Amino acid sequence: MPRPERSRNPLVRKYLGASHKNLAGSRGLGELKPVEPTARQDGVPILGEDQVYVMKYGTEYHGAWCLVVAEAWDQAPRGLHVTLLADVGERNGCMGCDVILKQVSSALDQHVQPPLSPELPPSDALIPLKVIGVAHGILFLAAGQEHQERLNETAVEPATPLSVDGRRDGMVVRLDATRTEPLLVVQLDPRATVTDGPYQMHLRRPLQRSATKPYAVECVEPVPCP
Repeated sequence: MPRPERSRNPLVRKYLGASHKNLAGSRGLGELKPVEPTARQDGVPILGEDQVYVMKYGTEYHGAWCLVVAEAWDQAPRGLHVTLLADVGERNGCMGCDVILKQVSSALDQHVQPPLSPELPPSDALIPLKVIGVAHGILFLAAGQEHQERLNETAVEPATPLSVDGRRDGMVVRLDATRTEPLLVVQLDPRATVTDGPYQMHLRRPLQRSATKPYAVECVEPVPCP
């Protein structure tokens, strides 16, 4: 007696359909040859010279941290790889990345990026912050007006952490240095506990090769108790 055919769960059918579509779309693009990125920041791969991002089943390669790469890292980080530009095969270049890289190239041609000194002076590497509000899982921190010029030269790179006692309690998502008191916006982890005391921001040289500013936020943390 033949077994009755069992219908698949709709979610399973949707998953299998997407997998088959991805496999079909990736055929003929060339073998995926992952390499180690030049650096990692809290697990996020940072591109080096002649390196690009590719997705396991993607049909494009990405030379910058565009929206597509950011969403891939957020939703399926194991599917995001780094490879050499020479090994992209038949994959096409991402148009969004082209726009970003052209903007960077234009900024560099106009000498927007000031010359870099070997190291950050200690007084500039640490910026005091104060809490000005917490709402809907977002922490708002402000720096003094005297730091506005330095923070105008500072970028926020992907996965910049809020660290509390060595634990990652959130991610820095924005730095607005156009305000009289520069504003730092932090997306909190659901389990994070906010302290009312002072915070501080550490600066460093940027890791991204496409950086247009001489400084980047390394991390934010509560000021340690003396």
